[in-house]
Amino acid sequence: MSGSTPYLKKSKTGTYYVHWTEARVGKRVSTRTTDLADAKTFLGTWLLMEHTAPQDGLLGANLTLADVWTVYERKHVQTKLAGRYNAELAWRQMEPHFGSLLASGLSQMATDDYVSKRTSGRLGRKVKPQTAAKELSYLVAAVRFCADPKRKLIDPSFVQKLDLPEPGEPRDRWLKTEEIQKLLDAARRLRRGDRLSRGERFLWLALETAARKQALLDLTWDRVDFETNVIVLDVPGRKKTKKVRATVPISKALRPILERAFEERLDKKRDDGLVLDNQGAVWATIQRIVIEAGLGGKQKKPASGAKPKATGISPHVLRHTAATHMARKGVSLWIIAKVLGNSIRMVEKVYAKHQPEDLRDAVDAISGGFLEAAE
Repeated sequence: MSGSTPYLKKSKTGTYYVHWTEARVGKRVSTRTTDLADAKTFLGTWLLMEHTAPQDGLLGANLTLADVWTVYERKHVQTKLAGRYNAELAWRQMEPHFGSLLASGLSQMATDDYVSKRTSGRLGRKVKPQTAAKELSYLVAAVRFCADPKRKLIDPSFVQKLDLPEPGEPRDRWLKTEEIQKLLDAARRLRRGDRLSRGERFLWLALETAARKQALLDLTWDRVDFETNVIVLDVPGRKKTKKVRATVPISKALRPILERAFEERLDKKRDDGLVLDNQGAVWATIQRIVIEAGLGGKQKKPASGAKPKATGISPHVLRHTAATHMARKGVSLWIIAKVLGNSIRMVEKVYAKHQPEDLRDAVDAISGGFLEAAE
C-alpha cells in the first residue's frame, strides 16, 4: 500500500470513518458505528483483511495483537472452535497486557512477564503457571493463524518459539456415589416450583452421558430419540473438531428424567427446542448446588444475586466423574473413549489406574505361588 497509514476520524454525524490515501487520492470507509471502541475493533479487522502491507514492506508491521485477536476471534473462534467461551475468557485476561503490543511483540520476555503477573495476582486473580500457559496458547494460535501463508495477514517472522510453563498433572477430582446423591438432593431443594430445574437437568445429563458442557448446552429435543433410546450429541452441520461428540444410549436412570423434562418443555409445539431451555452459562448454577449440598468446603451460600465462588466442582468434574465410575466398574477403556469422544491414548493415561484388575494375574504370577507367607 502506497500512501498514508489508515486512521479513524469522526464525522459530523458522529459516525467514525477509516481515512487513508492511495496514490495521493484520499479514501475512506465507514465503520458504521458512533462508538469509539467498536470503531477501533472495526479498524483492526479492516486493516488485517484489506491493508496488510504497510510502507516498510513487513506484513502487519503496524498492527497490534488486539488486531490479530479480532481477526482470529471472528474467523476461527466464533465459527470453528469448540471451546469458544474459554478462548474469549482467556483473551479478556490477556488484553490488558498484550492488546496494545505490536503483532511482532509476542516475545519470550513479554510472555514471561505475563506469567509472572498472573501467578502473583498482579494481573487478575492469582492462578497457577499452567493456567497462564493455557491462556497464552490461544494467543500463540491467533498469531499463527494470521501468519499462515494461506492468509498472509502478518509476517511469518512474528511467530516466535516460546517456552511456556509445562502442563500440570490432570486434576483427579471425581464424585463418589454418596456425593452425587447429595448434589441431586440439593438441586431438588433449590427447585422453584414443580418443574425440573435447569441445574437438575444439566446434572443428570452430565453424569449419565459424560458429555462436555457445550454439547449439552447445544442439545435440542429433536436429537433425543426416545424410539431408539439414544442421544445424538453432535449438531448437524457442525464443523468437526478434535472434540468428537458421540451418540450415546439413554441410560435407565436418565430415561424417566428426560421423559419428564420433555413433557415440561417450554414450547410443546416444537421438538427442536433446547433441552436446557437456553445456552446460558451453568457454572454459577452448579456452584450454588454444590454449596447447598455441603460439598463446597468452607464456601458459604452467596447473597441473593451474588456470584458464588469456585468450589472445585465444575461441569468438567461431572464428566470426569462419569468416566471414572465407568472405569471403576470394569467398562473397557476403548468403550469409555467412544463415549467421551476422546482418543484411547488419553483415556488410558487418565483412567487406566482405576482398572487394576487386568494386572492381578500378572502380580500373582511373580512368586508363582511358591513363596510361603511369614508366620
